[in-house]
Amino acid sequence: MAILYKKVKRLSDPTDKVSVRKAYPVITYKYGSAATLGEFAKEIGSNSGVSEGEAISVLKDFRTLLRKTLLSGRSVNIEGLGFFFLSAQSKGVEKAEEFTNQDITGLRICFRANNDIRLHTGTSTRSDGLKLKDVDRINEPDEIEAGNGEGEGEDPSV
Repeated sequence: MAILYKKVKRLSDPTDKVSVRKAYPVITYKYGSAATLGEFAKEIGSNSGVSEGEAISVLKDFRTLLRKTLLSGRSVNIEGLGFFFLSAQSKGVEKAEEFTNQDITGLRICFRANNDIRLHTGTSTRSDGLKLKDVDRINEPDEIEAGNGEGEGEDPSV
């Protein structure tokens, strides 16, 4: 399995406009396809003994109940998966007293993964076959990609 990333330049300290611009990795999904509900249901069905149709139904019901629960003002903590919660967006106002409901421009569903599924770049992840691939060098052979030591290509230390 390979995790694709691209390099972007941004200020090393966003609050300081004269700070140095450095390259940082950003995970990209442009070159792959998103997993579908059907794929998840098929995999769950083959692993758990329930039919694919039953798995799809349960996943759709979960999605509906998650949205309903979040919109009722509660967060959702699914043991072994993670924590879902809402975040409000606004442009902000100078004084807190002046803030009203109309200043909220949107809501986002946020997710914080539980430690059980959180990815770490330590040795256990490497032994699981994790590879990081620079999308700017995706068509180059792996032996060239892996070895210049300047932070490009696959990073053997991750």
